[in-house]
Amino acid sequence: MRTGLKASAAYASSVVAGALLALVFGGGAFAWYLSRFNGPGMLAGHAGSVGGVLAMLASPPLLVAMLMMLFVPLYVMIGVKQGHAGALQQIVRAHGRTISQRSAAAIAGRIEAMPRTHGALQRVPDWLTVETLGRQLEPVLGESKAVRAAIGFVLARLPLSDMVAHWQQTQGEFGAAAAGAEDPALRSMLTQRIGDALQEAATPSHKIWWIAIGAHAALVVAGFYLTR
Repeated sequence: MRTGLKASAAYASSVVAGALLALVFGGGAFAWYLSRFNGPGMLAGHAGSVGGVLAMLASPPLLVAMLMMLFVPLYVMIGVKQGHAGALQQIVRAHGRTISQRSAAAIAGRIEAMPRTHGALQRVPDWLTVETLGRQLEPVLGESKAVRAAIGFVLARLPLSDMVAHWQQTQGEFGAAAAGAEDPALRSMLTQRIGDALQEAATPSHKIWWIAIGAHAALVVAGFYLTR
């Protein structure tokens, strides 16, 4: 429950931050440039003249204001995306080791139980989905959406085909273990790779925020130059 509350708080704070940036920066800049809208053709545009309307639409303040308005949904989307990342970070910090160990054991168990043929092993990524692995780990990790998100993050970044090919080659070089027998090397490799993926998820990054704010600031400066 404590982890769930922290994950919810992290998600909510990022969404609120995105909404505030959208309101203050995106909406504020839009309103400011709209207030400077006094370009040619404005009166004719209000009167209904086609030429005046076109001139009004081509006015630099209006064009810049419309571009500023695009940052409103952008900041909101970034806030939601960062909110999901923040919630995932809380889950990983609290249960990362358990998720990596249990996931590695579940994946290794399925691989070890499959026939030791190239065609069969190459189909491992096909059956390994968030749903199948989530159901297998549900008795230990529960069925929360946050846990499913952590499993999905791991599967999206786990080079399973390459790992299975490497393991199969190792089996051929050192002698294949009996089908169904546990392979400590396979489990160790999976645990390390899954742990690395989860560590990536637990590392906070605000790069996307700075990129959006930098692009917004550059557009503000360019708009100010065009409308001065």
